[in-house]
Amino acid sequence: MVPPTTAIADVLQLRGERGWLSPPLRPIYRAQAVLGAATTVRLASGPGEDGMKPLHRLLDEDLDGRIIVLAGAQHAAGASWGEILTRAALASGAFGVLVEGGVRDTDAFRDLELPVWALYEATVGPGPDVHVAAIGEPVEIAGVTVHDGTHIVMDWNGVVALPRSTDVLNDACAYADAEENVVVALRDGSTLAEAYRYKADVVAKILHS
Repeated sequence: MVPPTTAIADVLQLRGERGWLSPPLRPIYRAQAVLGAATTVRLASGPGEDGMKPLHRLLDEDLDGRIIVLAGAQHAAGASWGEILTRAALASGAFGVLVEGGVRDTDAFRDLELPVWALYEATVGPGPDVHVAAIGEPVEIAGVTVHDGTHIVMDWNGVVALPRSTDVLNDACAYADAEENVVVALRDGSTLAEAYRYKADVVAKILHS
């Protein structure tokens, strides 16, 4: 079971860690919970030698279970991702896409059902003054470093990159169960003070672990 991104983010916050990428990323197409490993791509300004061709070649590779993380895409004049690349990513087995920049053709995303989160929508394409600077190297989005292979969770509520040094999923599952217990107790007529003890107990355990 993959816990909600909200629970994962809260557990990271309790531990004094980061990992949530939303905001600044926002949903272009949301889907049920997805857990995948990052494939990192960094764009940079300027035409470069091969332009965007390395990204196109990457999308012809086996990307089963991967989440494409396209950092630096805000350097493009417009959208760095759209329907064509989404279809290619799906054909290669990708689980989702994160774009630190613009995307377009968003109507098609609903039909293709590949989760996509980005900074904004754009009409024009990327233009010639942007290129792929690196593939498979660490990138940074919103102060969070994402390595190639970093586990990422995407769901209806957000996007979270899991820190390499910690295993937060067990605590996040317990945290999510506690929040559900609070909801059930409230539904059954408990006061908030009475119901909240379920969450308070889990929070205390996480803080003292």
